Amino acid sequence: MKPYSLILFDYDGTLCDSRQAILATFPPTFAHYGVPVPPLVELEAVVSKGLVMGEAFQVLNPALSIDEVNEWVTTYRAIYDQDAYRLVECYPGAKELMEHLVEQGKHIVVISNKGIRSIETSLDYLGLTPYVSLILGDGSPLLRGMPKKPSPESYSKVIQPHFDLHSGSSTLMIGDTSMDLQYANNCAIDSCWATYGFGDPEACRPLHPTYEISSLLQLKEVIQ
Repeated sequence: MKPYSLILFDYDGTLCDSRQAILATFPPTFAHYGVPVPPLVELEAVVSKGLVMGEAFQVLNPALSIDEVNEWVTTYRAIYDQDAYRLVECYPGAKELMEHLVEQGKHIVVISNKGIRSIETSLDYLGLTPYVSLILGDGSPLLRGMPKKPSPESYSKVIQPHFDLHSGSSTLMIGDTSMDLQYANNCAIDSCWATYGFGDPEACRPLHPTYEISSLLQLKEVIQ
């Protein structure tokens, strides 16, 4: 255990179980363009890799051009934000844990490759927003022009300056996929792998996370 004071959470598969919301949004997106929906196993595979949605559509429909991918992402997010966010559930203990961390004087950041509007809508709907000091996602003005995770730019250019009283050694990244763990490695900060999430163990374990947890509340044992 270490006295971490800045806690970075991924969103999908870490704080919130959005698997059903994501999987429910794929079929109407494909239907909108008159394209057959890929088999469920293929949809689940892109979710487990933690791909940004544009990359997911490139995998699921390689014939798409870059402009078409961007259009599909816009359509997907519009469908998701209209209804699917209601299918998202907090993982057990999420609110209790975040309340505990804030009471202990910790600062919480949610950093995700998901669209910022979807994250903000979901955190509001689930009652988690009051505990979060900073929310960063695709489309955040603070991240304009920056590459997504696992690039460390969001950390070095936004998070670190915003929380300049917190050192790298007092910062912990919690995530469920290899994308999150590689992000932590690239940022030179400790990582905690949420094994209960979407990630593939064969991709995550070789990245040598500092900790592993099988439930959110186990973080209380990690964070002093």
